[in-house]
Amino acid sequence: CDAVVGNNEVMTRLKEAKFDLLLVDPNEMCGFVIAHILGVQYAVFSTGLWYPAEVGAPAPLSYVPEFNSLLTDHMTLFERITNTVVYLAQRFGVQYIALPKYDRIMKKHGVKPQVAMSDLVQGSRLWMLCTDMALEFPRPTLPHVVYIGGILTKPPNPLPQDFEAWVNDTAEHGFVVVSFGAGVKYLSQDITQKLAGALARLPQRVVWSYTGFHPITCGKNIKLVDWMPQNDLLGHANTRAFLSHGGLNSIYEAMYHGVPVVGVPLFGDHYDTMTRVAAKGMGIMLHWKYMSENDLYTALTSVITDKRYRQQAQLLSNIHKDQPGHPVTRAVYWINYILRHNGASHLRSAVYKVSPYQYFLLDAILTIGAVLALVGFSLRQVFRLMCGRVRNQSDATRDG
Repeated sequence: CDAVVGNNEVMTRLKEAKFDLLLVDPNEMCGFVIAHILGVQYAVFSTGLWYPAEVGAPAPLSYVPEFNSLLTDHMTLFERITNTVVYLAQRFGVQYIALPKYDRIMKKHGVKPQVAMSDLVQGSRLWMLCTDMALEFPRPTLPHVVYIGGILTKPPNPLPQDFEAWVNDTAEHGFVVVSFGAGVKYLSQDITQKLAGALARLPQRVVWSYTGFHPITCGKNIKLVDWMPQNDLLGHANTRAFLSHGGLNSIYEAMYHGVPVVGVPLFGDHYDTMTRVAAKGMGIMLHWKYMSENDLYTALTSVITDKRYRQQAQLLSNIHKDQPGHPVTRAVYWINYILRHNGASHLRSAVYKVSPYQYFLLDAILTIGAVLALVGFSLRQVFRLMCGRVRNQSDATRDG
């Protein structure tokens, strides 16, 4: 970000382009800074599953799991404490580590007008989040937040000839699709051997998108390929299960086609994604650090033979598809909506103008508390005064 903002030639070209709207990926928040320098409206287009706290929506920690907490919306006392600790740790990290980095960059290059990075983040006109109510837990949200999860999902295309010939031989037991995503080029030898060993024990045939050494435990039922049409294979009628790292796009493709999942998350939001898959009953999550070959074989056998996983995956598929338009259509509509209404300020909540003590009603609580204390004190004084007068009258009568 420092190099881009400090490059006058690049910034000049961007200004000359005269953009109407800038889409920002919150994974790299430099987009907020660039939009501010260019003086254009901007909207968030998130590629992750999480719902950022910076959106400003209420997030009751009693039932809204924080990103990276690996919790569901049904928590025990200990889990609620864990959720609170994770929330506070992440808010600290964002406010005192992540955001100040960009404040320093703007100060270094003399960005005008001066503005805090936190205000830039909250200034987004629209938040398009890569989540979907079929997969996500219900939670409070705001009018300028749009769910576009599954934006890459689509019906299957005809398979290439070599894959079609291979799939046609799987009518009896079906086949399993295995992919750990384009972002995972190589798996460790230990994980690879466990995967290959478990897959070799299945009666199903297996197509595995894999790059690396040939595992010695690789069975004859396994087809190793450098690339495969994953969406088209998942959409085939003979597909029985999907073994994945829990990448968001892969999970949405599996959900779209109603295919149960066994997930072995490796990093990032894989864990949160698979937590939701498991909680929704669509699959099983295994931890790579503790997983054995037998654990993986048992999980694969379960999602293939237990019809409940397939039924739940198909139910989530129906929920995901039962929406007004495809996620791409919704994203295009809302981008145009923001442009048509000049930023759509009418969608923005007043939460961005409320200070923390007002948001949590600390001033109201203190005021009400003070009034109650004053009333209580006054009533106590009146009661004491009345008691004193009654006592004096009683003494006077007795003396008389």
